[in-house]
Amino acid sequence: MIKISCEACGWVAVTGEPVNDVWREHEAGCPAVGGAVRHLPDLPPIRPRLPEVNPCRHRLVRRQIAVMGNGVKKYAVMCELCGRFVG
Repeated sequence: MIKISCEACGWVAVTGEPVNDVWREHEAGCPAVGGAVRHLPDLPPIRPRLPEVNPCRHRLVRRQIAVMGNGVKKYAVMCELCGRFVG
């Protein structure tokens, strides 16, 4: 439900219909001397922009991540600069 109000005459409508259609209907028959004045609520503050992303140029290295019980070593390929696992 959307709330619409007129600052000139104090008219308030809570509706699920298209807002502009309801407002146009009120505007045509508003009893206020100067005509209808639509009250628009303050907008929420704009969120700050995210910082610019600089992609990593990935310097791949093979790192040992585990030694199995039978002596086999497990490796991971990862970026030396950012630490992201590649494979």
